[in-house]
Amino acid sequence: MTKTQISNADLVWVFTETLRSFGDCAPTVSIAIVPNKGGWTAIASRKDRKNYPRCAKRVEEVQTELREIYVLAKD
Repeated sequence: MTKTQISNADLVWVFTETLRSFGDCAPTVSIAIVPNKGGWTAIASRKDRKNYPRCAKRVEEVQTELREIYVLAKD
């Protein structure tokens, strides 16, 4: 299956909107998308992980789901 290329900013938006559909994270959760050899990794802010402990697990689940769909576009 071909993955859709997406910009970093758009992927952050998709990620944040997906997280909002769950109640595990702050409504204003801060997510950073970091490119790596395998594609990309999503990181939530320390504050969000501390105040919403279930958020870290949800970020991993959403990351796994979105990695199957999206690949970062080259800048």
